[in-house]
Amino acid sequence: MKHHSTSSTKTYPFWLKSTVTLAGISLLFVILSYGKFILMPLAFAAFISMLLSPVVNKLESWKLGRALSILLTILLVLVIFAGIVSLISAQFVQFAERVPEVTERLKTVTADGIEYLENTVGISQEQRTNYLEQGLSNLIDKSGQYVGSVVSATTSAFTLMSLLPIFVFFMLYYKEMYITFFQKLFDRKKQQSGIDEVLDNVQDVTQNYLVGMLTVIGILAILNTTGLFLIGLEHAIFFGVFASLLAVIPYIGIIIGALPPLLFAFLLGDSLITPLLVIAVFGTVQFLEGNFITPRIVGSKVAINPFMAMLALIVGGELWGISGMILFVPLIGILRVIFEQVDGLKPYGYLLGNRIEYDKPEG
Repeated sequence: MKHHSTSSTKTYPFWLKSTVTLAGISLLFVILSYGKFILMPLAFAAFISMLLSPVVNKLESWKLGRALSILLTILLVLVIFAGIVSLISAQFVQFAERVPEVTERLKTVTADGIEYLENTVGISQEQRTNYLEQGLSNLIDKSGQYVGSVVSATTSAFTLMSLLPIFVFFMLYYKEMYITFFQKLFDRKKQQSGIDEVLDNVQDVTQNYLVGMLTVIGILAILNTTGLFLIGLEHAIFFGVFASLLAVIPYIGIIIGALPPLLFAFLLGDSLITPLLVIAVFGTVQFLEGNFITPRIVGSKVAINPFMAMLALIVGGELWGISGMILFVPLIGILRVIFEQVDGLKPYGYLLGNRIEYDKPEG
């Protein structure tokens, strides 16, 4: 029995394919927005599962059994996480003792600024009182929204933390089942080993990215803390570790992490030299991280061009908040790896990447 050649596959007009693509992207945004309550913990769990898979495999090779190997791995991660939280908490307790002093200093700076504006711009006492009353009224009106947002964020965080170990356990326990599912979904006989190659590459790239990011965070913590110690800033460990942890948010994380020590140095420093030194420390670390540390450790396997990275940050932040800003950049990088191995999707993989290929026409 003869099989028909696949070379006669029907092609569709560009306008139809474009319309379907746009409709699919719109539907994807709707699903991501309304399904974040389950998709977000699943995404985190998938990343963690791929990161921990080699450890589980190693324990399984010692004849410990899959379930016990997974439980021991998760327990080890929880112990390490608890240790990091304890270290940060101890440093934060010391920093919290200075909070009243920072608050008083901030009030003084604010009062001086208002007085300067009054003398410069000519704002009267009555106008200043009216502005203050309006500000307090707006703050009271919106306080309910702020409290609701904080409660919602706290509830989501606790829900995520409680679901993650469960999701990670089952993803690791049934990982072969998921691989078989994709093989059956794409008909392994027709696709030969293509789907296996894609899955292997995705796992390798994800593991390299996650291990690389953890290494980068550790290096940044050492560099930040050392730099802040050298300039004599108090609570250098807390500020250094805090800023390094925010590096999980690409591009802007380390900038956000530099703001607390900069504000602390500005308010409680002996002179303006200390804030300038803080800027110099984080500027140097940012330069080293962007040009040497991350490119050499994480590599270019998950690299996407900066424009797409910024779009991923904006869209991720809009859809999933801070979690989206953390997840969407590596997710886009993984999509690039997948697209580059599927013939029909290679143009999209090229668009997401950071390699410029342009052949200038002759003449």
